[in-house]
Amino acid sequence: MLRKFSGVSVIITITLACVKVPKEETFLPSKNAFTADAEHIDPATALLSDGFETCNELIFQYYNPKPARYSSGKNGLRKFIMSKYVNKNYPDSGYLNIRFVINCHGKPGRYVIHENDLDLSPTSFTKELTEQLVTLTTQLQEWEPNLFTTDSTSSYVDSYMYISYRIEHGNITEILP
Repeated sequence: MLRKFSGVSVIITITLACVKVPKEETFLPSKNAFTADAEHIDPATALLSDGFETCNELIFQYYNPKPARYSSGKNGLRKFIMSKYVNKNYPDSGYLNIRFVINCHGKPGRYVIHENDLDLSPTSFTKELTEQLVTLTTQLQEWEPNLFTTDSTSSYVDSYMYISYRIEHGNITEILP
């Protein structure tokens, strides 16, 4: 029995060795290759970049151990937005995502906007709805910057941040993160 099994494994090994393996496959684009990380916000095209300065062009992700956060916390942020937002019978549903940078002093800038429907396909919301939420978001000026710690030092650093508004028929149903 063992001899039969050994013979089968030899045939399988030889068969596999003869299978033509395609050239090394790559999933990197050959045209229009990426020139920056996915999270990069281009200061030349971002909103409210004029006068905004980072402390360093190395910008950390928002999810570091001591991430940047709104000074009044998530509940304070939500309370501020919900007390000022007015649904003017907007028909829109989906996610309005606003990404930005918080510098090492806790000041925000470099805003970009992404609009997606509830299936996450790109869409465009009513201009007034988008303008209202962008205006409210840019009024959130008191941020605690990202604290980066090594074994021997701690320092505040620039970091990316985002706020996503889930909207259903013009109503904000959730604010993330």
